Amino acid sequence: MAMEMSNEKWYDKWMWYERGTSKEEKILLRKLDFIILTFGCLTFFTKFLDLQAFQNAYVSGMKEDIGMEGNDLQYTTGVFQAGYCAAMLPSNLLLTRFRPNILIPAFEVVWGILTLLTAYAKDVKHIYIIRFFSGIFECVAYPGTIYCIGCWYKKSEISRRLSLFYIAGPLGTMFAGYFQSACYTNLNGVNGLAGWRWLFIVCGCITLPVAIFGAIVFPARPDSKNPSWLLTADQIALARRRVNEDGSEAPKLKLNFKVLGSIFKTWHWFAFVALYYVFNQSMITNGSPFNLYLKAHKDQYSISQINNLPTGQSALSIVMALVGCYWADARGKHWEPSLFICAWMTFGSICMAIWNIPVGLKLFSFYIAGLGGALNPLFMAWASTVTFKSAEERAITIASMNAIGQALLAGLNIVTFPTFRAPRFKFGWFWVMANNIIQIGLVVVIMFLHSREKMRDKTLVIEAREGGDVERVDTADFKKDIDS
Repeated sequence: MAMEMSNEKWYDKWMWYERGTSKEEKILLRKLDFIILTFGCLTFFTKFLDLQAFQNAYVSGMKEDIGMEGNDLQYTTGVFQAGYCAAMLPSNLLLTRFRPNILIPAFEVVWGILTLLTAYAKDVKHIYIIRFFSGIFECVAYPGTIYCIGCWYKKSEISRRLSLFYIAGPLGTMFAGYFQSACYTNLNGVNGLAGWRWLFIVCGCITLPVAIFGAIVFPARPDSKNPSWLLTADQIALARRRVNEDGSEAPKLKLNFKVLGSIFKTWHWFAFVALYYVFNQSMITNGSPFNLYLKAHKDQYSISQINNLPTGQSALSIVMALVGCYWADARGKHWEPSLFICAWMTFGSICMAIWNIPVGLKLFSFYIAGLGGALNPLFMAWASTVTFKSAEERAITIASMNAIGQALLAGLNIVTFPTFRAPRFKFGWFWVMANNIIQIGLVVVIMFLHSREKMRDKTLVIEAREGGDVERVDTADFKKDIDS
């Protein structure tokens, strides 16, 4: 083992397949990447396509057509987040009791139908109802895919897959702008429907085939009977053996007061939930405020530019998500790319709080908000690494991060970025700036706490080893585990 580690090249850590992966495993992994990541990326793409389509539709005629005014845009976002967050934990429990290859596509069919119905909304009340149920049926896509990735891949293979899965979201945000631009240019007025209505029809027509595709190819858990018709019996046996040898059993959520008590006795839950909450507040600039700023200067920007220019945020998010996650894997230190991204986001938020700055710098500040997109997979991966010893702690910590962060975002969005304050949002930009600064502090605190925890574990292992209480552990394996 030590010899293998000494022969490892720097670029080995950046390869898609781990060094030493057998030919049979590579064939299996290629199949798993196709059946899991293809549908996972498509479903996450359609989720963000729907979210951004709503923002684009608002600035492209929907507001006037259905009589939205005041804070109605924020209220619809709040209603969506209420359904999304309320259903998140129950949906995770459902995934442990029903086959994901049935549950996830079924939810996506309903959400595709709701997207189509949005095109025919007559007033804002219809929008509230549709968005609430859209939140309920969209909430299973993100945790469901991560759940299945954790079931089928070894721990050391998950981060790269998670980064690829995550960037499908910003791609959906980007293409929503292009779709809205194309719909407004080519379909506005066709069959008496406005361009923004055609956007939801097109999005719905994309979502439904994705759901059908998922029902055909997406696998159940590896411990299920006949988990996938696309895998041979030997490949299913190999997949089960790989995850069992890696110590990753199929997740089974079994909670009691003793388990809950042990979770809240450490700093892990509190620190990562706080970090993810602050992250959501610091990312609030990504999306709607940029659209509203451009709309407020519609004498300078066309409808197409209003929809297309904000896609640059998503482009930066995609690049940084890939670079940041690979950086964290290669270095084994999640705090390094996290601090790099947080520093740039803080700079941008300070510029926006000042506001009276050159237009070029203002647009630049809007764009670098997109860098924060990489923090989502980085923070999730970091939390998973820190809590890897307990499947229950990992499940509760990650679910709590997502649910609490999104729930509080829904209410505070109405206060910090009310539509009628556009485009200045004076309080909002100072709020984002403060949260970016706090975010840097929390990253440093978690870095310190995790480093101290690893040193304590290292000391305990050394003491136990010297006392002869444990079996000898390979030095290279131990160093790799501690550095991660």
